[in-house]
Amino acid sequence: MEPVSAYLHMLDGRLRVKVAEVKGSPAVATLVETELKELPGITRVSANPLTGNVLVLYDPDLVGVREIMEALRAGGYLREPSGSADSALPVGARLGAIVLRATTEFAIQHLITALI
Repeated sequence: MEPVSAYLHMLDGRLRVKVAEVKGSPAVATLVETELKELPGITRVSANPLTGNVLVLYDPDLVGVREIMEALRAGGYLREPSGSADSALPVGARLGAIVLRATTEFAIQHLITALI
Protein backbone atom coordinates (compact mmCIF):
# COMPACT_ATOMS: atom_id res chain seq x y z
CA MET A 1 0.00 0.00 0.00
CA GLU A 2 1.39 3.42 -0.98
CA PRO A 3 1.55 6.23 1.58
CA VAL A 4 -1.14 8.87 1.31
CA SER A 5 0.29 11.77 -0.67
CA ALA A 6 -2.32 14.36 0.23
CA TYR A 7 -5.27 14.99 2.43
CA LEU A 8 -7.31 18.11 2.80
CA HIS A 9 -8.60 20.10 5.70
CA MET A 10 -10.52 23.13 4.53
CA LEU A 11 -12.17 26.16 6.01
CA ASP A 12 -13.20 29.16 3.97
CA GLY A 13 -9.92 30.86 3.06
CA ARG A 14 -7.73 28.21 4.73
CA LEU A 15 -6.44 24.95 3.28
CA ARG A 16 -4.12 22.38 4.82
CA VAL A 17 -2.67 19.70 2.56
CA LYS A 18 -0.43 16.78 3.51
CA VAL A 19 2.29 16.64 0.84
CA ALA A 20 4.64 13.66 1.17
CA GLU A 21 7.22 15.31 -1.09
CA VAL A 22 7.64 18.20 1.40
CA LYS A 23 8.34 15.96 4.42
CA GLY A 24 12.06 15.81 5.12
CA SER A 25 12.93 18.31 2.40
CA PRO A 26 13.36 21.98 3.37
CA ALA A 27 14.26 22.80 -0.23
CA VAL A 28 11.00 21.35 -1.58
CA ALA A 29 9.09 23.14 1.20
CA THR A 30 10.62 26.44 0.05
CA LEU A 31 9.77 25.70 -3.59
CA VAL A 32 6.15 24.90 -2.72
CA GLU A 33 5.82 28.14 -0.75
CA THR A 34 7.36 30.19 -3.55
CA GLU A 35 5.24 28.65 -6.31
CA LEU A 36 1.93 28.87 -4.46
CA LYS A 37 2.55 32.49 -3.44
CA GLU A 38 2.58 33.35 -7.16
CA LEU A 39 -1.12 32.45 -7.49
CA PRO A 40 -3.44 35.46 -7.31
CA GLY A 41 -5.38 35.50 -4.05
CA ILE A 42 -2.83 33.58 -1.97
CA THR A 43 -2.08 35.58 1.17
CA ARG A 44 0.20 33.17 3.04
CA VAL A 45 1.83 29.77 2.51
CA SER A 46 3.69 27.78 5.14
CA ALA A 47 5.21 24.41 4.22
CA ASN A 48 6.57 22.37 7.14
CA PRO A 49 9.35 19.92 6.17
CA LEU A 50 9.06 18.15 9.55
CA THR A 51 5.41 17.15 9.08
CA GLY A 52 4.86 17.51 5.34
CA ASN A 53 1.92 19.85 5.98
CA VAL A 54 1.34 22.83 3.70
CA LEU A 55 -0.93 25.55 5.09
CA VAL A 56 -2.39 27.96 2.54
CA LEU A 57 -4.35 31.09 3.45
CA TYR A 58 -6.20 32.56 0.49
CA ASP A 59 -8.97 34.88 -0.64
CA PRO A 60 -11.79 32.58 -1.84
CA ASP A 61 -13.10 35.36 -4.09
CA LEU A 62 -9.86 35.25 -6.10
CA VAL A 63 -8.72 31.61 -5.98
CA GLY A 64 -10.25 28.27 -5.06
CA VAL A 65 -9.12 24.97 -3.63
CA ARG A 66 -9.24 23.40 -7.09
CA GLU A 67 -6.71 25.94 -8.46
CA ILE A 68 -4.42 25.49 -5.46
CA MET A 69 -4.48 21.69 -5.76
CA GLU A 70 -3.91 21.92 -9.52
CA ALA A 71 -0.86 24.14 -8.89
CA LEU A 72 0.53 21.51 -6.50
CA ARG A 73 -0.09 18.75 -9.07
CA ALA A 74 1.42 20.81 -11.89
CA GLY A 75 4.51 21.40 -9.78
CA GLY A 76 4.86 17.65 -9.26
CA TYR A 77 4.27 17.87 -5.51
CA LEU A 78 1.27 15.57 -5.36
CA ARG A 79 1.27 11.98 -6.49
CA GLU A 80 -1.55 10.93 -8.75
CA PRO A 81 -3.95 8.33 -7.35
CA SER A 82 -3.20 4.68 -8.11
CA GLY A 83 -4.32 3.62 -11.55
CA SER A 84 -3.58 6.99 -13.10
CA ALA A 85 -1.55 7.49 -16.25
CA ASP A 86 1.48 8.54 -14.18
CA SER A 87 1.50 5.30 -12.19
CA ALA A 88 1.71 3.43 -15.51
CA LEU A 89 4.97 5.15 -16.46
CA PRO A 90 7.93 2.85 -16.97
CA VAL A 91 10.30 2.50 -14.04
CA GLY A 92 13.00 4.35 -16.00
CA ALA A 93 10.79 7.41 -16.46
CA ARG A 94 9.86 7.47 -12.77
CA LEU A 95 13.51 7.03 -11.80
CA GLY A 96 14.46 9.89 -14.12
CA ALA A 97 11.90 12.13 -12.41
CA ILE A 98 13.28 11.20 -8.98
CA VAL A 99 16.85 11.93 -10.07
CA LEU A 100 15.77 15.26 -11.56
CA ARG A 101 13.99 16.24 -8.34
CA ALA A 102 17.00 15.23 -6.20
CA THR A 103 19.40 17.15 -8.45
CA THR A 104 17.18 20.22 -8.34
CA GLU A 105 16.90 20.00 -4.55
CA PHE A 106 20.69 19.68 -4.24
CA ALA A 107 21.23 22.72 -6.47
CA ILE A 108 18.69 24.81 -4.55
CA GLN A 109 20.24 23.88 -1.20
CA HIS A 110 23.65 24.98 -2.46
CA LEU A 111 22.19 28.18 -3.88
CA ILE A 112 20.54 29.00 -0.55
CA THR A 113 23.78 28.23 1.29
CA ALA A 114 25.72 30.49 -1.08
CA LEU A 115 23.26 33.32 -0.55
CA ILE A 116 23.59 33.06 3.23
